[in-house]
Amino acid sequence: MPTARIASGHTTPGQGWQAYGANGIYIDVNTTSARFTGTPVYVTSITGPGGNQWGLVGPSAVYSSTATSFRVYVQWKDGSPLTPATAQQYGWHINWIGYDNP
Repeated sequence: MPTARIASGHTTPGQGWQAYGANGIYIDVNTTSARFTGTPVYVTSITGPGGNQWGLVGPSAVYSSTATSFRVYVQWKDGSPLTPATAQQYGWHINWIGYDNP
């Protein structure tokens, strides 16, 4: 009988962010190192030394989750333009914890 697996990780600060429309960005998070056997439940947060993540919406919403990856979309809560360059400037990265109970 398979046992539950809990693993965690984070993306590289400021790297991997892509534009999503005019006002948002997203990042694909690779969780291969966790060696999940099923699709886990992921819990996320965003952080970075440059700050300003308090003004974002979306960092805790997980999309397209699989055993090896998921995606997170973020935008400013006031709807103003957000670019990957901003995420790089602030050194934002996604922290994640995954729980797989096959």
